[in-house]
Order: sequence, then structure tokens, then C-alpha cells
Amino acid sequence: MGALSAKVVALVCRGSEEDRAIAVALAEAGADLALGTVSVAQVEEFSTASIANEVWAIGREQFNSVLDASDPAAAAAFAAEVCDRLGRCDAVVIAPGPAPRIQVDELSRDEWDSIVAGGLTAPLVAAIAFSQVIERGGGGAIAVVIDGAPHGDVAGAMMAEGLRAMAANMGIAWGGRKLRAIVLSRDGAPEHVVSALG
Repeated sequence: MGALSAKVVALVCRGSEEDRAIAVALAEAGADLALGTVSVAQVEEFSTASIANEVWAIGREQFNSVLDASDPAAAAAFAAEVCDRLGRCDAVVIAPGPAPRIQVDELSRDEWDSIVAGGLTAPLVAAIAFSQVIERGGGGAIAVVIDGAPHGDVAGAMMAEGLRAMAANMGIAWGGRKLRAIVLSRDGAPEHVVSALG
């Protein structure tokens, strides 16, 4: 039996190859999986559907849902759908992906608004929505996967620091409750996610 046998995990992601590796590791560890997109972009829809098919081939229960995770109503509906279709939710892994690399003096307001919506707002809104269903189900974990940012990458650095601060403050706010906030680096994420949730 795997470390996550009989567990249900939601993965909110863009469907990158790194996200696929996380999903496969979770499924191989025994978790049933619900995949949700960060945005309604068609590439995310197709990529998460492909990942769901791979999870199915491993023999785990799965489904994927297309949503704008920065929309509180959409995030709450997805969290409820996970519980309705898979019976409960023990954890959510939120992997918004790296911000586009843009130098500070080249960053426009429109670019910034888009980066913040997917990179900070969506993770925060998804974490809040899933914390409610996870706590009602008896407790569990909210894990945030953070991408590193090279020197000079202002957007990436700000996203990474914002996500770290978000998780740290959720951990403080949830003190004494059956909720854990976990921060994971994208490097080695598949193995780290399984061990953190197991």
C-alpha cells in the first residue's frame, strides 16, 4: 500500500510537465486525484485532461475541471466538486507555475495584473476554498509549490516571496486547527509532495 493510499488530493495547476510529475507521484503513492486549472486557458484544459488520463492509467480515481482559480465562486465550486465526486478531500497541492521572466524596468501594469492573478490571487483563493472543505472533513494539508527565481527576475522573486508569506501566515492563522500549510520548492517536488502529505 502506498503512502497516500485511500487519500484524495486536489492539484490546482497549469498542466506543465512538472505538474504531471507531481500528479503521477501522488497517484503512484495511492492517492485519488482531482485536477483543476489555474485559469481557463485552453492549453491548461488540454494539459490537465492529459494528466488525468495518465492518472487513470495508473488505476486511480481522477477527474479534471477547468476553472479560473482566482474566482472565489469557481474555487469553492471546484472544492465542493472534489468532495462530491471523490467522497472527501484530504489535501490540496497548489502549483501556479513560474511567472514570466521580465526585468523590472520592462514590466508593464497589464503584465503585472496577469501575473498576480495567476501567481498570487489564484493560490490564495484556492487555499481558502480548500481549507474549508478539508477542515470539515477532519483536517489535512494545503501545500504550495514555489518556483525559484533567477537574479534580476522581479516578477518571479515577488511571486515566490508572496507565496512563502501567504503559507507562513496561513500556518499562523490555523494554529490549533487540523490544517497544515506547507511550502515546497519545485525542485524535487514530486517526492517532497508525497512525503509531506504522507
